[in-house]
Amino acid sequence: MTISKTEPQTHKVALFPIPNLVAFPGTFVPLHIFEPRYRRMVDDCVANNVMIGVGHTQKEIRPAPSNQVREEALNTNQATYQPHQIFSAGQCQIIETLEDGRVHVVIEINKRLLLGEEVQTLPYRIVKATEVVDSDRDSVNDTENEIFRLQAAINNALIEITTSDHPSMAEAFAQHEWLNQLPDEFSFRVFQFLRFDPDLMQEVLETANIRDRLRTIADLVGVAS
Repeated sequence: MTISKTEPQTHKVALFPIPNLVAFPGTFVPLHIFEPRYRRMVDDCVANNVMIGVGHTQKEIRPAPSNQVREEALNTNQATYQPHQIFSAGQCQIIETLEDGRVHVVIEINKRLLLGEEVQTLPYRIVKATEVVDSDRDSVNDTENEIFRLQAAINNALIEITTSDHPSMAEAFAQHEWLNQLPDEFSFRVFQFLRFDPDLMQEVLETANIRDRLRTIADLVGVAS
């Protein structure tokens, strides 16, 4: 992975590792939260304007207690996971708090980050994390170059794929706002609609080069790159 020489920004982030969940900047992640530590994390982060980082996991550190009844699950922390080094984060909005304490939230993802120093361990992890910047970000200035051609070809393929069974989605792909995204934004936001193997999506997230990311997406949707 290549990171731009541009000085990256550092952020304080609360971690919420979730197996098989790969989030991308420009997308929204709805979550149903019931563990005590993460309910507290949500309350603290919303109150203090701290980002929550969600991402795929490398391994399980501690398994969840077995044979729990519902009340025990609501009052006991579950499995603990080691997250991947690259993950995404954003601001959390509480949608609904249920009578039993469970919380429905949406996280608006806007940063791709590299895991750094841990500054808090309990009751939940808080880390310092630095933004991952695309190495070719500053070179995307020619509307005739390969990056824009790839973006257009991918979008045309998405329209073709969705027209029959998901016409409203195909219509969204043809809207002015969607068509006029910058390529880096497009290469992330497209995963609000596409889902592949989590490990493959993690590889895409870690690719810090717009052209390479678009080439991978093109292959996934059947576009010759």
